[in-house]
Amino acid sequence: MPDKILFLKQGSFSLTNDSVFRILDTEFANFQIDVIDANDVQKKNFKYYHYLKNIFFFIREYGKDFVLGYKPPRSVLAWFLSTSYISRLTTKYVQKEIKSNDYRFTFQTQSIFNGKKGGIPHFVYTDHTTKTNLYYPNINPRLYIRSDKFIEQCESKVYNDADMIFTFGSSITYSLLNQYNIPREKVETVFAGINISDNYLENPSKYFSKKILFVGVEWERKGGPLLLKAFEKVLVKHPDASLTIVGCSPKNITLPNCQVVGRVTADKVADYYNNAAIFCLPTLREPFGIVFVEAMRYKLPVLSSNIGSIPDMVVNNYNGFLIDNSVEEYTDKICMLLDNPALGKEWGENGFKYGQSKFTWEIAGKKMKETITNFIDIVR
Repeated sequence: MPDKILFLKQGSFSLTNDSVFRILDTEFANFQIDVIDANDVQKKNFKYYHYLKNIFFFIREYGKDFVLGYKPPRSVLAWFLSTSYISRLTTKYVQKEIKSNDYRFTFQTQSIFNGKKGGIPHFVYTDHTTKTNLYYPNINPRLYIRSDKFIEQCESKVYNDADMIFTFGSSITYSLLNQYNIPREKVETVFAGINISDNYLENPSKYFSKKILFVGVEWERKGGPLLLKAFEKVLVKHPDASLTIVGCSPKNITLPNCQVVGRVTADKVADYYNNAAIFCLPTLREPFGIVFVEAMRYKLPVLSSNIGSIPDMVVNNYNGFLIDNSVEEYTDKICMLLDNPALGKEWGENGFKYGQSKFTWEIAGKKMKETITNFIDIVR
């Protein structure tokens, strides 16, 4: 009977779970990999009375935030499913699905439920923590942060129960060490790779195109309104510049030369990377930002915010620029690159080399394999 691994996930995780499964399958090729999706577990086991009971927890944990306007009405369902009760219930049924103790180890992404069972070595791979929201300078954390009950009863237990926590970036590692008091030896930064098709086409002319690219699902959180203000100023100096918005469909954009593409399939995003001159995302809150790794893979200079783990990927005057929420500075840096396409090409080439040296799934997979192999050999 082959050695077995259990991979625990919840949904697609923005296509990341498919990438993680591939690296587990590659690095542990002699192992059989079983998969449990918490979404399937919820559909199978959650009954109407569970949701009725959850009303109490939802009101207790998030009611005040909705009354005071910190969380918008449109997000009610998302927060209703983000209570400590839903997390504990998901954990209960997920662990019931783990029928065997034969797994050499279990591996879960994110910290929404707890996949640790018995004495099986358990590893967690995450792109964020709830308390990281307290570090972002230009948002009210109550707009995004989960309840104290969730943090205390669920999330913290996930981290404490894990034998090792792998993180996407240094800011998440810092949060685990300093906000959750996780021992240093239990946390390792391994980064991540791209989740879209690698369809890069050599296109030196794109740096002369004056096309600015924004890729993000949440327009306001990703800094879209700030970029529009900067782009309006850019148009004064470069009236032939253009802005392409991919991933979301903001309304009432009246500026000229703005193309709103909206959501596209992952394989189509490459077309926009291949034809842009600059990637600009003035995000206000960013767990990790795989789009930055994508932009680097497609040899684009990157302009973004000096927050979270973005400084892991963007180095000033090397492959882009980090900016502190300033319309004027975004305007200046965009114009600088539009004035000097050769600099954009140089930064794009630098970013590609940097990305290939640190931010690929192959590199992340090998780092995790080494740590996991050492651990399971020790506990064998």
